[in-house]
Amino acid sequence: MNMFRKGTLALCALLSLSFAVPAQQAKAEGFATPLESSARGMALGGGLVARGGDPSAIAFNPASMTTVPGTQIQGNLAITQMYWGVDMDHIDGGKVERKNYHSAHQTWPIPSWYLTHQMNDKLWLGIGQHTRFGLGVKYPNEWPGAANLQSVQLITSSISPTIAYKLTDKISIGVGAEVLYADMTMRKQLVLSSTDYSYTGYSASDANINGHGFAFGGNVSLHAQLNDQWSVGLMYRAPMSLKVTGKARWDMAVMSGSIDGNKLGASLQDRSIAYAPLKNKVRGTIHLPDSFAFGVAYKPIPTLSIEAGAVYTLWSRFEKFNIYMEDPISATQPSDRHWRNNWTFNLSAEWWAYDWMALRLGFVYDRSPMNMGNADFMMPSNCRNYYTAGVGFKWNNWTLDLAYMYAHNHQLNYTNSKQSGVNPSNVVARGTTHPHAHNFGIGIGYKF
Repeated sequence: MNMFRKGTLALCALLSLSFAVPAQQAKAEGFATPLESSARGMALGGGLVARGGDPSAIAFNPASMTTVPGTQIQGNLAITQMYWGVDMDHIDGGKVERKNYHSAHQTWPIPSWYLTHQMNDKLWLGIGQHTRFGLGVKYPNEWPGAANLQSVQLITSSISPTIAYKLTDKISIGVGAEVLYADMTMRKQLVLSSTDYSYTGYSASDANINGHGFAFGGNVSLHAQLNDQWSVGLMYRAPMSLKVTGKARWDMAVMSGSIDGNKLGASLQDRSIAYAPLKNKVRGTIHLPDSFAFGVAYKPIPTLSIEAGAVYTLWSRFEKFNIYMEDPISATQPSDRHWRNNWTFNLSAEWWAYDWMALRLGFVYDRSPMNMGNADFMMPSNCRNYYTAGVGFKWNNWTLDLAYMYAHNHQLNYTNSKQSGVNPSNVVARGTTHPHAHNFGIGIGYKF
């Protein structure tokens, strides 16, 4: 079997794994996941906007595909583990007792793959699958904050066809489209009230909400190789509106007063208390932000590159995420956010110690977009520091990248939060404790 067939079979197997494993969990502030788009990108803290050099340019700066010669393919798998606790004060007869509730230990896989092809000296084509947004949170059963959140999973996957074109020997431009699919599952204890029916009160517990949807967007980018030492990169990603539709189910409902039998069943009519599972349709829209990325890379010697960069994300578009519920109960679960635009800064170095081995280091400071007045348990973070490291290997037409990233989340204070369910009766949420995450990445590439 020749090397071409070996490479094809190996990479096809890795791509099949990428499709089979859902991508989840958020790492950057908000619920964006840019650093897990490739193992090399993770090791460099996202410092590939100006560097380029491998097929994951599709995710970091499509214009830099012009630094990827021939036809190349790459598959990546990131593994992330996140953990934190929440301190809550229980007040009983003036006595205050503080308890800490720990998030569940969960492990999330985040796959990605890329294929680039050089058509001629001017034109490059590429396509890739990666994860730009995700979230995975789970709290203990029967914890006091269940009315705000019990658990949530936001799973997304983006397909990105791209084109890069060399305007001159030094300047390239790129254009890409994006088709994003999302699947969301949320569990919480809902409390509903309505004037549409003749009852005095209504409560529902153990609500399970499931939805999915598509969003469409795109990007434009630029890469300039100013000379042998300096290069710069720019990219703009357009905003997207993710429309989610699905179903909700309440495992138990408690009603008081007179209830319309046509709505909930004749057997429940005029009963002061009744128990019945309810199902209805839900819909909502998540406004995903646009962003600007900038990077500048410097090579003091041919084997060493240093890149500094910044990303400005317009999280102010994420004002709210309201869940609208249709018959048999027409109601809205409001969730105001009113986030702020935020900056992310990164610095990284890559040194090819040998022709066959590179050493990588990076640091990222990610400011929080959260409005503290609307802080909740879904995104329990208040700015983050990322410390990254990795190693890369070359062997004939093969590449192997290994990466590790430690995320230190700053503690989040809930004292000023006005979110519903954050401070339930007789309980006051104080803040997060020991928030951190461990991330591991592996990437395999082949040049045909």
